[in-house]
Amino acid sequence: MAQPHKENLTFLTEAMIRITGSLDIQKSLINTFDFLVQHFPIDAISLHQYSQDLRSLELLFLVQKDTFEFVEIVVPLSERSATGLSLHNQNTEFLINVQNNMQSTVSRQHGEALAPFLPLKERGYLIGILRSETETLGHLCFMGTHPGCFTKEHERKLSLLLAPFTLTMSNLLKYKRTMEFQKKLREEKDELQLNLQRLQGQQILGEHGGLQHTMDVVHQLRNREIPALILGETGTGKELIANVIQAISPRKNKPFVKVNCGAIPDTLVDSELFGYIKGAFTGATSSRPGRFEQAHTGTLFLDEIGELPLQAQVRLLRVLENHVVERIGSTQPIDVDVRIIAATNRNLELMMQEGTFREDLYYRLYVFPIKVPPLRERTGDLPELIQAFAEQTYKKMGRTDTPQIPWHTLKRLNKYSWPGNVRELENLVRRAITLSTSGPLQLDKLLPQDEGWYIAPEESQSYFEKTIDARVELALEQHLAHLPVEPKALAASQSEVSTQVKPLKEVVKNAIEAALKQAHGKIHGPGGAAELLEINPSTLRSKMRKMGTSLDQVISQDR
Repeated sequence: MAQPHKENLTFLTEAMIRITGSLDIQKSLINTFDFLVQHFPIDAISLHQYSQDLRSLELLFLVQKDTFEFVEIVVPLSERSATGLSLHNQNTEFLINVQNNMQSTVSRQHGEALAPFLPLKERGYLIGILRSETETLGHLCFMGTHPGCFTKEHERKLSLLLAPFTLTMSNLLKYKRTMEFQKKLREEKDELQLNLQRLQGQQILGEHGGLQHTMDVVHQLRNREIPALILGETGTGKELIANVIQAISPRKNKPFVKVNCGAIPDTLVDSELFGYIKGAFTGATSSRPGRFEQAHTGTLFLDEIGELPLQAQVRLLRVLENHVVERIGSTQPIDVDVRIIAATNRNLELMMQEGTFREDLYYRLYVFPIKVPPLRERTGDLPELIQAFAEQTYKKMGRTDTPQIPWHTLKRLNKYSWPGNVRELENLVRRAITLSTSGPLQLDKLLPQDEGWYIAPEESQSYFEKTIDARVELALEQHLAHLPVEPKALAASQSEVSTQVKPLKEVVKNAIEAALKQAHGKIHGPGGAAELLEINPSTLRSKMRKMGTSLDQVISQDR
């Protein structure tokens, strides 16, 4: 009796040396297999777990000579097979000797699932059920070389290995979960780094093209806290610029609160921005801090600032001047330290003249203006933008297509005026991909067919400039029509009308020069040329640049 005991001890000791011989569990299992193949007629060893909830068998790993693989295959089971495995997990039986895998439904499915790694054939299976004190960890399967290959001696030896294998499999499963967790952490880290890069401006599309000047201006704000006002048409990416400003500021790790002023009803502006106390109005069942308090020590982004009603502008100005807010229903002042970044697609100077935007608030915000050009002025960025939007859309749809843009399509896109700018382009790309299952993106077919939306290549003016010029000419015509005319001049004009008609451009230029002389070169403010002509000062300056009229010329002529 002493000899078999000694043999068992020797066998178990040698097996334990292999099982625990390396901190790399995969390497230790390969070494263990090389040892066990001397004692068992096996081609491979696998571990699988039974899931009662899913009624399936999950194959976790497969060990062969010099090979370890996490196979991670799920095998659905029939009702009968699931019931049988459930009974195996619950009873006290630890070993199952299957003489021929093809005669057992579960064993055959097991072999078929592993066929890509190990050829499917008739073979015996010796299965050891690994149980801890609280649960069944899995089924250790010795896949034999031929049917009926496992004897009682093989069963006895495997029973000796169940305890050390249970510990090893527990560690292996923990190792596997750790690897999966680390993989998930890496993926989350990569995603966070990508988002951070975008916030830091490293992923701004067109930053080296049509947005280069804008980004150069933006980067002058690095490590500064002065207020910024972002100006640009709708859809140009003003919020994206605000993200960049925040990312390069000293407050980059502090709160960054965004408010769309155009999306807040007039009656809720105060409560949204400044907060309220419990009982301040019907429905105020608890106190709530406003956006200024939420952004304390950080940055508040006021998008569409031009949409604020006048009364809200007054209260906003008071907060910017005093750095104090009062919640609705309270007289208790609350100190706030907030940097303001504002953005608008409205012409605030024109709104000031119309009395819809406060001049004092304007100059509080207009500390560091940043102008974002419309897409029609940066058509060179179209290929890069289309490529990026298409790849994003393909990824969401699970497609791996490569965007293709025909030359005639790109040529047509370059002529389009893009009133919705980059946002319009993004939606256009999404719509084109949704409607097209394959082939080049025919974006031009989804554009308006009315030629009024397009800019002819020979025209030097942009779509926007043409609109401004038309308004300027109309305003000047109306102004000139109301100028007092001397009787002699009127008689002369009636008798010489056929010979003294001048081009409208010359008349407009003369009117601008006359207004500048009368205002002594002053353009903006009361008594300025813009006021005399009843047009916006920015529009007047634009018209002067176009006509080549300068203040120096006008003043020298006046002298």
